Amino acid sequence: MCTALSLLTFDKEHLFGRNMDLEYTFGQRPVVVPRKFEYVDKVSGENKKVKYAIIGMASVMDNHPLFAEAINEAGLGCAGLNFPDAYWEEETKDGMENMPPYDLILWITGNFATLDELRPYLDKINLVARPFAENVGLPTLHWMVTDKTGKAIVIEKTKEGFKVYENKVGVMTNAPSFDWHTTNLRQYMNATPVQPTSANWSDLELTPLGSATGGIGLPGDFSSPSRFVRVAFLRAQILMEDIKDDGIVEFFHILNNVAMVKGSVITKDGKDEITQYSSCMNLEKGLYYYKSYNNNQVNMVDMHKEDLDSSEMKIFPYNDIQVVNTLN
Repeated sequence: MCTALSLLTFDKEHLFGRNMDLEYTFGQRPVVVPRKFEYVDKVSGENKKVKYAIIGMASVMDNHPLFAEAINEAGLGCAGLNFPDAYWEEETKDGMENMPPYDLILWITGNFATLDELRPYLDKINLVARPFAENVGLPTLHWMVTDKTGKAIVIEKTKEGFKVYENKVGVMTNAPSFDWHTTNLRQYMNATPVQPTSANWSDLELTPLGSATGGIGLPGDFSSPSRFVRVAFLRAQILMEDIKDDGIVEFFHILNNVAMVKGSVITKDGKDEITQYSSCMNLEKGLYYYKSYNNNQVNMVDMHKEDLDSSEMKIFPYNDIQVVNTLN
């Protein structure tokens, strides 16, 4: 489970981030990958280099960043979300860019500056079922990619093939496929933030039961379709103000609306699924913001304050203990 979101601020800056909904932590840390960084491709065994510096949330194994979401210094961002229908090939293919699915974010953000630059190369990708290690399972993912133009795409690989969808709503959740979600939005076209007027049914005049009744019918559960609808509605209606960091504030408010609290979602294995963290990235400025389930304080890392010409990753602490601003 997860929710991804892109948003345009009052100052015309582009934000991109996500809720990470899981029943466990995965050793996640904010990570900066510099321009001279090299990593080993688990499919080919070759050393690969990145062209652009990257910042995002990742677990790091054997000096290899496994990004959950990231942006690069050029303003291209990518996030991977759970997608049970994902399908990976067993064999490599000649003439294709063979890679494991967990490296797609690193490959995209490490090599491309814009969606237009990336798009022709997507037809050459072959995602191979090659685990990172014997004790590490293969993820089932699909991806949302966006850049500083505000455009976005969704990448999905199923048994039916490799598909790229234009994402005009700036939202992504999980299964079913992305095209199903956009079709499903048509069921909620009448939802509005505006107070409805009275109506007459026969001889009875009906008036709204208080404010906020224009959105009656919006789904309130935590399923993937319901989260997609709620976030798409909120994104479409959001009002930005000329206030410092207002975009960051509104971004997290939208994600809070679909965040999972303890006890609200129990998996089939009896485990408690929660929103482990929420992130927000500024594509223009290379800033990574996050807050965790146990710490509502917003943490920020500025990639441009690091040595981006280095060859070594910079790994930051994951702050998961509540910080309280004491006033007396």
